[in-house]
Amino acid sequence: MKFLYVVLIILSLSCHTKSIDSEPLIRKHPSQSNIKLSHIKFFQEVLPSLSKKKVILVTNPSGIGNNPEKLINKFKELNVQLVSLIGLEHGFFGLEEDFSSSPVTHDSTFSLPIYHIYKLKDDEIDKVVSEADTLIMDVQDMGMRCYTYLTVLKKLMDSAKGKPVQLIILDHINPGMELGARGDILKKGFENLAGEFPLLLFTGLTMGESANFYNSEYLNNKVNLKVVPVENYNRKMRFEKTGIPWSTPSPNLPTLETARNYFSLVLLEGINVSVGRGTQAPFIYFGAPWINDPESISNDMENIAQGDYYFQTVYFKPSFSKYKDKICRGLRLTLVNLDYDPIKLSYSLIKSIKDNYKSNFAWSGGPNRFMIDLLWGNDSFRKAIDNGLTYDEFYQQFSQREKEYKEKIEKYYLYK
Repeated sequence: MKFLYVVLIILSLSCHTKSIDSEPLIRKHPSQSNIKLSHIKFFQEVLPSLSKKKVILVTNPSGIGNNPEKLINKFKELNVQLVSLIGLEHGFFGLEEDFSSSPVTHDSTFSLPIYHIYKLKDDEIDKVVSEADTLIMDVQDMGMRCYTYLTVLKKLMDSAKGKPVQLIILDHINPGMELGARGDILKKGFENLAGEFPLLLFTGLTMGESANFYNSEYLNNKVNLKVVPVENYNRKMRFEKTGIPWSTPSPNLPTLETARNYFSLVLLEGINVSVGRGTQAPFIYFGAPWINDPESISNDMENIAQGDYYFQTVYFKPSFSKYKDKICRGLRLTLVNLDYDPIKLSYSLIKSIKDNYKSNFAWSGGPNRFMIDLLWGNDSFRKAIDNGLTYDEFYQQFSQREKEYKEKIEKYYLYK
């Protein structure tokens, strides 16, 4: 009997081992797409053509900056001279929470100066750009005007206009593509680091398409622009189905879930609540120390949500940013239907917070420069809520401009 028991154990272990060994060590992504990312063509075809050229690199770990050693070796191998780096909002390694306090620092990995474009004046950017034959920009964007990487692109294009310098953009697919162009235009006087690009709040375009749009519509095609596209992508493909892994563009968008929630919760940065910066769930949690009944807000949102998303009560304590080291009570946003209207969610949510907490609620900034105005692109969002308008009434204010822009940008599509 004991012998039989031992045999059974051995057979069991044998079967179990066989089942493990039969599994592939590396599983394929469930996507069946054959998408070819832009950096593949860049290393195979574009970079070799830049031999003996002076290059400035604009990237971070969401692009080719995820492997600086490979870049250094490839540039040396192909005799491409890297002269400097352009620093994005979160630094070359994408780890910084705040803008650099200095206009230029020294990068020890590349042993090169890194210019922090947010700290440079236009004539200083001109001087930096003039030192190169080629600018290479490769970074994951969000498809929103208020995401600062588009502002960097505009500043570089303005500087490169009419100069003997080529701007090469390695294009990315952003998770906002399927939402299309939405929102209102940027009005004069509301330009800022969180929004200078003359597109709707949701651009409906990739960074490469945005560059083509701006070059044609505003710069008379005077920028020597080359966009390296993503191959085999079409606009009907949801990001999750492309097989493209999420590459974190900043510390506060570590996952695709946070990126999708960002579309609606970013406008809450225009009011006096935390959006979870400094917690394990940025742009998933939101709240404030003075919110004592978050269910009053989630109850307001039930009819609006229509099953597209739901909220759960949470407590959190940010380690930095707004309400640092203070216990906040609020809600966690979970999306169910990715085809939801993020602007309607933002508007309704802020309106509910204001209606439920009149004595505590405040617009950030002001009195002459409110943050919500800079994010939205004009003051209509704030004024509509202050005047008690429903979302439908507010939408009618910009719906025609939205429609016209959607039609205008179609000719700049690189992907059908």
